[in-house]
Amino acid sequence: MRTLRLLAAASLFGLSGCMAPPSPAERITDAAMALNVAARFNQLDVAVARAAKTERSDFMRRHAAWGQTLRIVDVEMASLSLPDSDRAIVLVDYAWVKNDEGTMRATRVEQHWKDDAGWHLVRERRLSGDVGLLGEPMPAPPPHQPDKQFATRTIHEDGAAVTE
Repeated sequence: MRTLRLLAAASLFGLSGCMAPPSPAERITDAAMALNVAARFNQLDVAVARAAKTERSDFMRRHAAWGQTLRIVDVEMASLSLPDSDRAIVLVDYAWVKNDEGTMRATRVEQHWKDDAGWHLVRERRLSGDVGLLGEPMPAPPPHQPDKQFATRTIHEDGAAVTE
């Protein structure tokens, strides 16, 4: 019995020495994924908790259409850089559609994060891709053009040809 207790104590002691705290890169990855996945599934209350207090109202304004007039189809972290141990830049790729259209759109967003007793989003902006994901006014759709690929050419009895 005593041997069993000693082995249990030794294994607990050995395991406690192996547990290292997560690195800043692991912590920012977890925070960025938590915010972006929550926002993707329209859990903006969960997502906004990951934004800095000074950024929260702007975050809600930029993401107001999410789940309302547009739907996020996919989100993927493209890159992560840590210029300092308490600052990070995360590039996130979004695939999305407007609810009244069927066109798949893609936008890359640059997110700036700060570690102030936990990682928080302090700024985000569209880096490339389609406009409209972050509350920007969307360009007007182009006017409808008739399909010209298979134009019809009619030859009349008088020999005049008309292309429609």
